[in-house]
Amino acid sequence: MARMRIPLRRIRQGFRTRTVTNGKRYGTEFWRDVDGARVGGFIGFLTDARGWDHIAPEVPEAVVLAFVRPLGHPVHKRLVARKGSFYEKVARRSAYEAVTFDFYRDREEALVRHRSMAGRPDEILVLSACDFFMTSFRAFWASEFLDKLMKMGTPKRRTTF
Repeated sequence: MARMRIPLRRIRQGFRTRTVTNGKRYGTEFWRDVDGARVGGFIGFLTDARGWDHIAPEVPEAVVLAFVRPLGHPVHKRLVARKGSFYEKVARRSAYEAVTFDFYRDREEALVRHRSMAGRPDEILVLSACDFFMTSFRAFWASEFLDKLMKMGTPKRRTTF
């Protein structure tokens, strides 16, 4: 993940971030607080397959995901659950960019792109994972996903004349 420090600079500047090393995931989580919900994403590795049966990971699994927490919150309903939601549009745009994210309307982790790094030699694991992460973020940039999230939760400025 140290190799991704410079490419992740844009995220670190506009979002709250933390390093996750909890035995289940290893990587960087980024988010913004919006009306009592947490909207953001994670870039890194799944190191424990439990709880991820819907994607059947082979650890270590490189993963880029976008979430809205908690499930059922009005922000989750607006951004994920409703038909034609913003996250659904990002999923469609990612398919157009040939960087397909799986879309899960009924989960906190609504957009998930993953690839197993199991069996890769140590010499190329880091390069392969970095390539996967950068390619995955191409879809986020193309759909203006990060820009929209950065605007959320930001107070509107009033102008007085």
